[in-house]
Amino acid sequence: MRYFNQVSLVGLPANVIFIPLIGFVVVPLGIMSVFIYPLTVSGALVCLKAASAVLEYVITIINHISEWTFAAINTVTPNYLEIFCFYVLFWVLLNLKSVQIRTALALSKDHSSQSKNSIQKPVVIVGLITVLVFSADVGYWLYQRCWRDDFRVTMIDVGHGNASLLELPYGYNMLIDGGGFSDNRVFDVGASIVAPFLWQKKIRRIDTLVLSHPNSDHLNGLIYIAENFHVKNVWTNHETANTYGYQMFMETIKKNNIQVPAYSKITGVHDIGGVHIDVLYPPVNFIEKKEIETWRNVNNNSLVLKISFGATSFLFPGDIKAQAEYALVSKAGDKLKSTILLAPHHGSKTSSTENFLEKVGPETVIISSGWKYKFGFPHLSVLKRYQKKSCRILGTALNGAISMSTDGQALTIHPYISDNKASLGNIR
Repeated sequence: MRYFNQVSLVGLPANVIFIPLIGFVVVPLGIMSVFIYPLTVSGALVCLKAASAVLEYVITIINHISEWTFAAINTVTPNYLEIFCFYVLFWVLLNLKSVQIRTALALSKDHSSQSKNSIQKPVVIVGLITVLVFSADVGYWLYQRCWRDDFRVTMIDVGHGNASLLELPYGYNMLIDGGGFSDNRVFDVGASIVAPFLWQKKIRRIDTLVLSHPNSDHLNGLIYIAENFHVKNVWTNHETANTYGYQMFMETIKKNNIQVPAYSKITGVHDIGGVHIDVLYPPVNFIEKKEIETWRNVNNNSLVLKISFGATSFLFPGDIKAQAEYALVSKAGDKLKSTILLAPHHGSKTSSTENFLEKVGPETVIISSGWKYKFGFPHLSVLKRYQKKSCRILGTALNGAISMSTDGQALTIHPYISDNKASLGNIR
């Protein structure tokens, strides 16, 4: 549970069957071949072939069992306090029988209740204290997940790509993009970075997954999340992509009966727990416009969301470039004004135009990009534009995950690496 977020349901019965086969058949045959080899090579070969046949049979069955849907269950990540409580309670349970036996022996010699209590009391006290500590821990996490009234945003460090967790007041969770490599078989960002991060925060339900656009560095990390978390609905502009990742994502959505509302249903303002979510872009008819406006590619059709809570606001512009920024400014105008800006297209030189930055007027810009990425994100000219606007600049490449929380007025920002030298504004 701590390192792999899994509990096997078939491990114990499988070991009962396969450990004897390997320990009393495969291993002895292998050892026997070593001793009889000087006497007969063919005899040793027979032993090795027999051991290999049994082992191959065992591995085939094990692989088949591991693919059962109920073979293991995913769990949240226990902290060290919870692990300690588990082992203490396990110790208490193991000692209950021992206490009963010792109590019976003591009572046979001394029928006083004092003798009985002196034996039972230490174990009972330890058990009660542990239950109280564990209950307090459960209460803490219930508060964090269901009852707190602040708004939290975390830009997750996924290398080159975007992934942002939004924890709305009273337990509503939204994940905007999931990062991802071009091939999940090389490295699955969803399974190896995003999911462990969610499990560590005791999150197993995502109310809304948002796919800004179907590029692999935003999409592929969402496949594992859609498969292994309780996802209620997915927001997307419904622009398709001829990629294996997009095909897998849509198949997972269909298999798990996840709701995918039409794009026309999600545009505009949504009010969830006091948080205003405004889907600003693209226009509802952007598919038709693609035939005339040739600049409308996948990046320029990214969903753009402005998230506001009280006086604090966050702008998530996906990978829009200069042409889309012009269109967005014309459409949204002063509505773009935001406290925090997630840099468009990872700080590419083709984005973050002067007019766009003027309308957004961010206090802080966060750049989600890979360390020394081959395309040179963020670009020096873009960093200079941010500096010209007196923006505080943070980036996942140097600062790691960046967590923010607000009560609607005050805003706190906690980079995982908070050293002043780890600032994109100071390195070029």
